[in-house]
Amino acid sequence: MNKAPRKVHVVSHTHWDREWYLTFHEFRVNLIGVMQKILRTLEEEPEYKHFLMDGQAAALEDYLEIHPEDGERIAGLCRSGALSLGPWYVLPDEFLVSGESMVRNLLVGHQVCGRFGGAQKVGYMPDSFGHFAQIPQLLRKAGIDSFIYTRGNGDEIDRLGCEFRWQAPDGSEVLAIHQWDGYCNAAGLGFKEIWHAHTRRTVDLDLAVQKVKDLFDGMADHCRGEVYLLNNGCDHFPPQQEFAAILSRLRKEFPQTEFVHGPLRDYLQDIRESGIAKEKHQGDLLGGKHHPILSGVWSARMYLKQLNDECQTLLAHQFEPMMAYMHFLQDGPYPHGLANYMWKQLLLNHPHDSICGCSTDDVHRDMMPRFAGVLQTGRQQMSQAMDRLAPRFAREEKDDRETVLTVFNPLPERRSEVVDRLVVLQPMGYELNRLALFDEKGAEVFCEVLDQDYVERFWGIDYRAQLTADEQEAQFATYCEHFGDRILRPVEEADRADSFLILRFLATDLPPVGHARYFLREREEAAEAPEPAAPLVLVTENALENAHCRVELNPNGTFNLTDKNLGRVHRNLGLFVDGGDIGDEYDFCAPDQDQLICSSSSVAEVHPVEPGGFTGALEVTYQLDLPARILADRLARSDERVSCEVCLRLTLKGDAPWVDLDVWFENAAEDHRLQLMFPTDCATDRLTVDGHFYLHERPLIPKGGEGWVQPHPGTHPQQEFSALRDENGGLAVFVRGLPEVVGFQDPDRGAGWGVTLLRSVGWLSRDDFGSRCKNNAGPTIFTPDAQGLGMHHFHLAVLPLAGDTPVETVKAASTRWRTGLLTGQGVFDGSLAGGEGLVERGSQRTAITAIKKHETRDTLIIRLYNLTGSWVEETMRFCRPVTGAWTVDLLEDNRHDLTPSMQTELLVSLGAHEIVTIEVAF
Repeated sequence: MNKAPRKVHVVSHTHWDREWYLTFHEFRVNLIGVMQKILRTLEEEPEYKHFLMDGQAAALEDYLEIHPEDGERIAGLCRSGALSLGPWYVLPDEFLVSGESMVRNLLVGHQVCGRFGGAQKVGYMPDSFGHFAQIPQLLRKAGIDSFIYTRGNGDEIDRLGCEFRWQAPDGSEVLAIHQWDGYCNAAGLGFKEIWHAHTRRTVDLDLAVQKVKDLFDGMADHCRGEVYLLNNGCDHFPPQQEFAAILSRLRKEFPQTEFVHGPLRDYLQDIRESGIAKEKHQGDLLGGKHHPILSGVWSARMYLKQLNDECQTLLAHQFEPMMAYMHFLQDGPYPHGLANYMWKQLLLNHPHDSICGCSTDDVHRDMMPRFAGVLQTGRQQMSQAMDRLAPRFAREEKDDRETVLTVFNPLPERRSEVVDRLVVLQPMGYELNRLALFDEKGAEVFCEVLDQDYVERFWGIDYRAQLTADEQEAQFATYCEHFGDRILRPVEEADRADSFLILRFLATDLPPVGHARYFLREREEAAEAPEPAAPLVLVTENALENAHCRVELNPNGTFNLTDKNLGRVHRNLGLFVDGGDIGDEYDFCAPDQDQLICSSSSVAEVHPVEPGGFTGALEVTYQLDLPARILADRLARSDERVSCEVCLRLTLKGDAPWVDLDVWFENAAEDHRLQLMFPTDCATDRLTVDGHFYLHERPLIPKGGEGWVQPHPGTHPQQEFSALRDENGGLAVFVRGLPEVVGFQDPDRGAGWGVTLLRSVGWLSRDDFGSRCKNNAGPTIFTPDAQGLGMHHFHLAVLPLAGDTPVETVKAASTRWRTGLLTGQGVFDGSLAGGEGLVERGSQRTAITAIKKHETRDTLIIRLYNLTGSWVEETMRFCRPVTGAWTVDLLEDNRHDLTPSMQTELLVSLGAHEIVTIEVAF
C-alpha cells in the first residue's frame, strides 16, 4: 500500500440536526436511544476515549428533560474529557438568522454547557449552508480561535488547502479546517452504505480499510501536511460498531501511521504545531465547489423567514430595550427567565434544516408554536410594562377620566414618528367635540380623528392593552365583521356605549429608549384648537407626494419614484416577474422550457386608502395569471392558468424619506418563483447588501462555478436591506424577512435587482435537475405545504439615495423603518412621567444590536459595531451617572476598563468593522 500520513485523528461524533425529517417528538425518541448508547459505550468500551456531541447543547437539554437522572453521569464524562459539548446551543443556518441571534446562540450554548464542565472551545460548524465573513471575529470574542467546517469553498480552496487562516473584516483570525469529503467522511466504517450504521449488519473490516485508503488519497492532494482528520460519525449516528477491531486493523494496514482517538482540540494542537496553516482568506464562505451550498433555502417556505424576522426584531430591538429601560430607570424587575425562555424557543427554530425550510411539512408545523410562543410572551410582557407606565385602571373609579396615551421608543436615538392609536373611551359624559391631545408640557398637539364608532360594551378584546394600531384595527375589523349589527350602536345611544376613536398624531422628539405621555382631555371652552399644518403628504388620484419624494402609479401597477432632492426619476419599480421552478426545498432550478410571466401587461385598479395629511396611501389591485404547475416531465410549465390576485399598497408617512410597500399575493400556482423587481438607470456592477455586523459590496452578476458540485446560483443573501447606486444616486430596498436578492443588467437602461417574495416547490429533495448537478441533498419526501398556497403578505420599503449618501445612513434608516414604536392606553392616576431615555448613540457610524441587562450582574449590556472601514469613536449618552464601564466579550465576561468622558457620557473606540460589547454600571 502507499505510504500513509504519519498522524490521523479519529473523532467520534453524532451530528444532531434536531428534527430535519423527524418531528420534534420523533427526534427525541431517536436522541434518547443514541444518547444512551453513547453513554454506555464511553463507560464500558476502553477503546472509546472520547465522543463529540457535535457542538450542540440543545440536544443535551432535550435528553435531560426526559432523563434528568443522567445529569451527573454526563457531567462526570464531560469533566473527565470523555465527552465534548458546545459551543453552540444549536447548529444554525448563518445567513437566515441575525448576527445578534448568532451571538445569543453562543451565549446560551456556553450557559448550558457550563453546568457540565464547560463548552469545548472549538468553532465547530460542520453543516451550516455557508459561513459569513464576521464568523472569525464572533469566535475570537467568545474565546475560540478555531473553525471547523464542510461547506462554503469556491476555487480559493485550491490555494488554501484544508488548513488555513480565516480573517474577519476587522482582522480577527482563526485557524480554519476544511473537513475533506465532509463531516461524515469516516462514518459507518465497514458498511457498504453509511446508514447501515443504524442497523445490526456485520462490519466488513476490508471495506473499512478501503474507505480510509480512499480518504487518504484525497487528503494527500488537499491537506498541507501529514496530520489528517477522520470524522467517524454522521447525522444522529450511534457509536461506531466494532470500533476496537477497526482501529486495530487500520493500525496493521497502515503501519507508518499513528491513529489517535480523541477530541478536536488535540487535532487542532497538532495542526498548530505543524505550522502548515499559512495561507489566508477573507470574506464569506459561500462557494459550492466540493459541497453544495444549497442556496435555494434562502427562499424556501418564506413564511418561516418572515416569522423569524418578526421574532428577532421583537426580542432584540423592542423587548430587551424596553425591559432594560423599565429596570434601570423605572426600578422594575428584569425578566431574565422570560428572556431566556424566548431566546431558547427562537433558537430551537434556527437549526439549518429548520429555518431553511428544507424539512418535512410536519417538522415545519412544529416550528410554528415556538414562533408564536416568542411573540405572545414578548407582547404580553411589554403590555404589562406599558400598563406600569400608565395603568389601565386608576385606584379610584373617579380617576379613570383622563386618558393617557403612552408612546415607547425602543431605539437609542431621538425620533419623531406618526402614531396611530385606537382609543377606547367609556361612557362618562365626554364632549367628544371638545376632546384634545396634549403633550407632557401641556401644549396641545394637532390630532386627526380618522374614525369614530359607538360600540356596545361586551367582554372580549381589551384594545387598551394592545401595542400597535395594526393589532387593534385587525381585531376590531374581525368583531365588526361577525358582530357588527349587534355591537355597533347609533349615536343616539352614545351615553350607553364605548366610544372608539382612531387617532393619528405626530409624536415629536421621543426620548431614546424611553417613553413619552400624551393626554386626551377636554379642551377648555375658550381655548382654540391648533391649526392643522399644511399636509405633509399630498394624495391625488394616482400619486403620493411629500417633501422628499413623489410616487406615481402606472396603469400596469408599477410605480415611478421621484427623488425631489435630486430630481431623479426611477421608473417602473415594483414589477412582478414569475418563473417556473423544478427544484426542491434546497435549491431553485428553472425548467428547460420556462415561461416567464411579467406584470408589465397587467391592467390595474387604483384606490386611494389614506387621504393625506400625516399619512397618504394608494392601493393597486390586479390579477396575475400564472401556469398552474409544471408538467409531469418537469421540462416546462403547464398551459393551464390560475388567477392570482395581487394587491400593492404604497404609503408615505409624514416626513419619512421612503415609501412603504405592502404586498398581498394570493398564491394559487405551484412550482414557481415570484420576484419583485427594481430596475434603475444606475451605471454600476456592484450591489450593497446588509449582512451580519458588516455591509457587503457584492457583484451584481456573480461569476464562477465551472466544474463545481453546485455552480453559483446567481442570488445573494441579505439581512435588512440592499442598495444599488452610482455617483448620481440610486435606491435602497428595505425588507422584513425576505433574505434573497438577484441582480440583473439591462444593456440599454442600467442595473437593477429583484427581491424574491415566494418560491413554491413540492419536494424536500430531488436528484433530477441541473442547478445542483442532479445530486440529491436529502431524502426524497413529498412536501405539499412547501408550495405555499394561499394568501401571503410581504413588507418592503424603497428609499431614494443621493450619490454621496453614506451607507451607514441607509442602515440607520432601515433600522428605524423596521423598529416600530409601542403604544398603550391608560389613565393619569399612577402613570409615570416620560421624557428621559436610557441610552442614546451619538452617530450613525455604528449600529446597535443589543440593549439588555447583563446575564448575572445588575449592569447594562450594549453591543454595537462599526459600519465603516475606518477607526470610529462613538459617544454613548446615558440619563443616569455612570459609576463603572467596561468592554466585555460576547459571553459578557473578561472585563476591560473604560473611562467615562463625562459623568453621563462614554466614549467607545471601535476599529474598522469591529464588534464591541460594553457593560455599564449606574
